[in-house]
Amino acid sequence: MKRKSKIVSHLLALLLLVSLSSCLKKDLVDYPLSDGNEITLVNVEYRFNGSQTMNGQPVVAYQKLGIVQTIDKANSIINVAITVPDANGQFTAAERAKVVQTKLWFYMNISTAATIAPTGGTPALGDPTDATKPLKYIITAANGTSRVWTINVTAFNK
Repeated sequence: MKRKSKIVSHLLALLLLVSLSSCLKKDLVDYPLSDGNEITLVNVEYRFNGSQTMNGQPVVAYQKLGIVQTIDKANSIINVAITVPDANGQFTAAERAKVVQTKLWFYMNISTAATIAPTGGTPALGDPTDATKPLKYIITAANGTSRVWTINVTAFNK
């Protein structure tokens, strides 16, 4: 019995040593950090309580809104025209009538390895946004360079 426990403890110690070792080798190439700090695509959606429930609560549904965007990279400005689509499925005519420019949800694509943060009173991504005002976001590249982008809604069509 002692011999068995000794073998098990040696195997566990060996397993621990193997799991804590690293496969990395010295002198790996350090690549430069990306300097990309752009917004490349803007999307907008409307969120509402859907017809499905979970634990007695409605499940949030969403409807993607139509977007036509113009990106001015030199001045870090994106102008977007938003179109509310026709009613369909859970997005009924009654729900469509509730869509207003002051309660929209924005999400966007940004440069690889960059971060995004709202500035100048713009709500955080994931919160409803008043798109009647310019939206401002700071995009910070992996190398630390930052750029403030402004998103203007130039049209809102229902």
